[in-house]
Amino acid sequence: MASVVVAPTAAFAAPNFKAPFPCGQRWTYSHHSAEVRQALDFVRADGGVTGGTPVMASAAGTAYRFSQPSGAGNYIAIEHGGGWKTYYFHLTSYSVPDGAVVQQGQQIGITGTTGNSSGPHIHYEQLLNGVGQVIAINGVSLAPYPGSYNQRYLTSDNCGGAPAGAKYYAGSPTDFSGDGKDDIV
Repeated sequence: MASVVVAPTAAFAAPNFKAPFPCGQRWTYSHHSAEVRQALDFVRADGGVTGGTPVMASAAGTAYRFSQPSGAGNYIAIEHGGGWKTYYFHLTSYSVPDGAVVQQGQQIGITGTTGNSSGPHIHYEQLLNGVGQVIAINGVSLAPYPGSYNQRYLTSDNCGGAPAGAKYYAGSPTDFSGDGKDDIV
């Protein structure tokens, strides 16, 4: 009787996530101790107003719109492929239709305070196969997370999407369709 050996599936490397706010802006971030997820909340620290600021896709993928009035409020989940997903909570409004393919650096919503929120901010999460991950921007972990604002800062270099005509290959974290064909963005 022949035995079958099943090799484990290799995990996809994380996309090169960028900050979820516009290029050149400086924001501070914190993690609330009551939050069980690996989430960060971002607010502006460069003299600009947080509420009404665009929220940017931190990596390319397919964006889905949701509303949870008693929790996350209006939010977007972006599926990046390879089991990776990001969340953007408490949006005042959406900037893309449900199911839209978005590029890194593309505006997906407007920062707000919908749902269970005490003020305008971007609640941001990175998940792998549904499990919250320690947030990394440009491949660098932001841990250990500060417990309050104005202890750590991040300036965005999320300055736009992939160049026109860029190709992403099947099986990569940016194979959005999962159809085994190259996706041209």
